[in-house]
Amino acid sequence: MRAAQAVVRDSRLDAILVFSTESEPAAVRYFADYWPSFETTAVLIPAEGEPALLIGPESLTYASSRSRIAKIIQLMDFRESSQPDYPGSRLPKWSDIAAQYKLKKIGLVNWYLFPYAMMTELAGALGGVEHIVPADALIRPLFMKKSAEEIACLRAAALASEAGFKAILENIKPGMTESELCGIATAAMTAAGAEAAGYPIWCCSGPNSDQAISRPTMRKVQCGEIIHFSIGAKVEGYSASIGRPVVLGQCPDDIRKFMQVGLDAANMTFDEMRAGRKSGDVATKIHDYIRRQGYGDAILYGPAHGCGQMECEYPFLETSSEYMLEADMTFMQDMFLHRGGMGFRWEDGLLVKASGPAEMLSSYGRRINIL
Repeated sequence: MRAAQAVVRDSRLDAILVFSTESEPAAVRYFADYWPSFETTAVLIPAEGEPALLIGPESLTYASSRSRIAKIIQLMDFRESSQPDYPGSRLPKWSDIAAQYKLKKIGLVNWYLFPYAMMTELAGALGGVEHIVPADALIRPLFMKKSAEEIACLRAAALASEAGFKAILENIKPGMTESELCGIATAAMTAAGAEAAGYPIWCCSGPNSDQAISRPTMRKVQCGEIIHFSIGAKVEGYSASIGRPVVLGQCPDDIRKFMQVGLDAANMTFDEMRAGRKSGDVATKIHDYIRRQGYGDAILYGPAHGCGQMECEYPFLETSSEYMLEADMTFMQDMFLHRGGMGFRWEDGLLVKASGPAEMLSSYGRRINIL
């Protein structure tokens, strides 16, 4: 919080408003350890003085039990999306917050998540939308490098994720549904210490494996096809993930070769992610390797993206990336390839070290899994 307040002062702002939703809770949880349920939330960080957690009408008891920020303010704007009236309530308005904190110009974190209706009310209280500026880039340096405690949480999340995949390998059979298999993985993760899944996990089989972002269905898995799993656990707010393809029964040679190229590129990523290297150079080298193997058309994105309180957080590692890799940055090595109506993902947590290749936070089942 002290570091964030220094950013506010250096930026000549009166405060920064850090906004989060139930599905994108990371920014507020980072500062308050509060994760909204149904409602939305924000942390108001003034240049000087006491910060406040802003919540909706129903969450005071819950927020009081979780928040590391003592001051909690309820606002109607943070109510759930069904917009109940709560007749008789007399909650403060944005104008009250602006007057209390003497706000004239603020920065907004999670600019692209902030609802238009709420922006209108906030802008009215400040005297115009020009008094609100995007602030994501100002805050990002605070969380791009992880502390030892944060890294410990990510390691624990990776181990819980591995427990989910281990349960898959021990129980999967032809004829089980994608949803059934996701349930097995989720139960194993929570039994292994996860507070929740880091995201809605998925199993994508056969033609569904072509979907880089997906949801499980009631389709029954079959022999001789790619069955892709993305399994991620959340521990103390920190999210990890592992991605693995599985084939049951006989594996066609073209599928085996395709998966091997992806695994080789993923393994190369760990060796290339070294402190002092330019991020875009690493991505280019990995993509060039895949193209030399004849699979350039199969690249969707990759080979890595940041991770922390969200399994996928800033920054992505792309061929256009300009930032330099530094020790204690954490990423998900994440390579999705697809071709001919099938695809797969190799994914594991990655810690950039002060010297040498990156540390692999998870490795269970990191091989061609043909059962």
